[in-house]
Amino acid sequence: MSFAWVTAVLALVGGATSALAQPKQNVTSYLQQGYQIINSTIGGAYLVLILKKDAALVMCSVTIETGLTAACQPIK
Repeated sequence: MSFAWVTAVLALVGGATSALAQPKQNVTSYLQQGYQIINSTIGGAYLVLILKKDAALVMCSVTIETGLTAACQPIK
């Protein structure tokens, strides 16, 4: 997968908020916090990204069709 393609998909990633009006962590918010993409793969309708900052790892899935972050979860 090319870096340009991943960059294009990330450009579409939105900043969705939850029903409680608390900001939902998404790929953009993690990147703004200094996380870096260390791996990416396509799984069905999702682009799955592994992000890293220091010793912390996070897995995020982005809907390919919309470019929106579907979920992010810390990896323990």
